[in-house]
Amino acid sequence: MYFGVDIEPYGDDYPGQFLQADLISPFTSQHRDSSETNLPFSGTIADVAWVSWPCTAYSSLSATHYGSKEAALEENPRIPDAFREWLLDHHAHYVIENVEGASRVGDLDANCRVNGLAFGEPYSMTRHFETTFDVPDAYIQGNPDLAIDTRGDQSVKELAEAKGVPDSWSGRKQDVRSAIPWQYVWWILGHCPAIEIPIPKTKNRSVAEWGDGVGHYLRYPTDRLGGTDHTPEDELSSGPRGEVR
Repeated sequence: MYFGVDIEPYGDDYPGQFLQADLISPFTSQHRDSSETNLPFSGTIADVAWVSWPCTAYSSLSATHYGSKEAALEENPRIPDAFREWLLDHHAHYVIENVEGASRVGDLDANCRVNGLAFGEPYSMTRHFETTFDVPDAYIQGNPDLAIDTRGDQSVKELAEAKGVPDSWSGRKQDVRSAIPWQYVWWILGHCPAIEIPIPKTKNRSVAEWGDGVGHYLRYPTDRLGGTDHTPEDELSSGPRGEVR
């Protein structure tokens, strides 16, 4: 079973279950007094979480829009350690994806970079990944035939076809440009020890049952545990609600 979470209502497009919720505000400096107890999945541990944190703080375009790189970082949510700790308390493993700028400023501890050219695609679209498991790069340098240009009124038809996004997205240029290609997802998750892919779509279960069936997986390596109370030797139970034992 899998499902997605976003502050925007993407339920009609998401292929699995979808929950509309805000996972960011409680961890940002502007809202640190917010209660984290209202976050979804309390008491549940999943096999793996994939996080595409908003890239506005790190995008090269944001420096122009806000007047400087520093202003862009100041005005937009950055990836905090508190969020990593929450991920580690509720997931056997995690993946945090973002643009190269997040690594340059030190907010993303990326251990893998991926681009489309490595899979024979006509675009580059380099993305960096911070994961709790080892993943080799899938990246090669080169000149892509298809540029991803967000500055102008670029037609996204060719890009949509190359990425394989749904036809219904044809009028949503930003969604087409920012969509993570399926090859990136399979490459990253294919190296995760907590799951096996390809994963066939199964009958959806409720969020309340999400903790059932979690395997016995070990957290590792040591230097990616952040400030969580768990240790690399902690085993995640497959018991009710994903209890840690």
